[in-house]
Amino acid sequence: MFVVGGPLRDSLLKRKYSDFDFSTCDASVLATKYAKVIKSPLVKLDATPGRETFRVIVQRDIYFDFSELQGNSIESDLGQRDFTLNAMAISLKNFIKGTKNFIDPHKGKDDIKNKIIRVLPGPVFSNDPLRMLRAFRFMSVIGFQIEEKTFSEIKKLKIKINRVAPERVFNELNLLLSSEEASISIQSMHDSGLLKCIFPDLYKNNDFLPSLKVLSHLESLITNPKVTGAKPLRNIKKIFSIRPALIKLGSIIYPLKKIPHAESKGNSKKQSRRTKAGRLLTKLHVSNTEIDFIMVMLSCWNSASVSKLEFAGPNPNRFQLYQFVNQNEGGLIPGLFLYLSNRSELPSGKQWKTDSALIAVQKVLDFYFNIYLQAKTRKPLLDGNDIQQKFKIKPNPFFTTILYKVEEARVLGIIHTQSEAISFVKKYLLKAKMKKINVSKL
Repeated sequence: MFVVGGPLRDSLLKRKYSDFDFSTCDASVLATKYAKVIKSPLVKLDATPGRETFRVIVQRDIYFDFSELQGNSIESDLGQRDFTLNAMAISLKNFIKGTKNFIDPHKGKDDIKNKIIRVLPGPVFSNDPLRMLRAFRFMSVIGFQIEEKTFSEIKKLKIKINRVAPERVFNELNLLLSSEEASISIQSMHDSGLLKCIFPDLYKNNDFLPSLKVLSHLESLITNPKVTGAKPLRNIKKIFSIRPALIKLGSIIYPLKKIPHAESKGNSKKQSRRTKAGRLLTKLHVSNTEIDFIMVMLSCWNSASVSKLEFAGPNPNRFQLYQFVNQNEGGLIPGLFLYLSNRSELPSGKQWKTDSALIAVQKVLDFYFNIYLQAKTRKPLLDGNDIQQKFKIKPNPFFTTILYKVEEARVLGIIHTQSEAISFVKKYLLKAKMKKINVSKL
């Protein structure tokens, strides 16, 4: 049995790793026995005859992958892998001893030393075109450069990426974009033509290419939001740490979301999924929850761009602040930071202190964290049952408007008690009656 690939690469790079890859004969038998002995779950990753791969989940985030040896020797097995940095092996016995005298027929150690990603000889990309995208993922995650001939081969074979299942493409993109410096790899993907093959719709928009710089700006702010002086910093960092890849993906496709401000109001989730950006994400088999997050983020950016956050100026309009935050709450922070990033150059040093866009964003964030969220922790003053019982109105679409206005008034400190809320609704219904709106028949 041999330890192969990733663990050896990462040990040379002094990177932490929790996935252990083993190449052996009778992989399925060994994996099954081992899982029974340690009483751990066994997952079938590949059932293809002769290529079986089974995963034993040893502990949370610690996996042992047993793969069937390819060919009659470990050298033959290594020759069928993707890149030289992954084509190394060591016997399990020597691995346990800590020996680093690897079996290295393709000089992977040298390429790791020289920080080079080099594809192995043969039809590596043709056999599995996803490996082209994986090259850029390694570039992003470990900071290596793709060797010239490898890059040329990607340029030549890039169209083959369309043969790969969308969910596999998205998984690789997700891993790539989760790294701190993904923008350099995305730019390189663009230079190779691979990005255009994955996102052809983006290249129909003349505004797309400058957006790669926006990704770089956003990535810089995600990594170090402190430079903006935005508060509370801990909360902002936490939001960025949860879905960094989705936020960056949103910044790549944001040019597809440019719509008039009036149309952006009240868009339902289903309507958002039918937009160009939504359809693009659906084609990648991104989950509905993830699509909804990205679309709210893009709607927030779009609303901020169209309005320029003028309602958060020297004399803030608290009603518009509430409306903006309420509509964009799910993607508010990433949407606002995308708005800050959407410029030719980011401010530096003291320039941030006088940046009008940042000042407006800070006011929105102050309202969101110190007024809106604190008010949301308290119980609503009225609910739908109260409206029915106290005002004898049957359920109808006007309910939503009434409850929205009550909640708005509560958050803004206009009303504080249930009796005040009831009085507020009476006045609101009186105004509706004066406008000849029959709320009981809506």
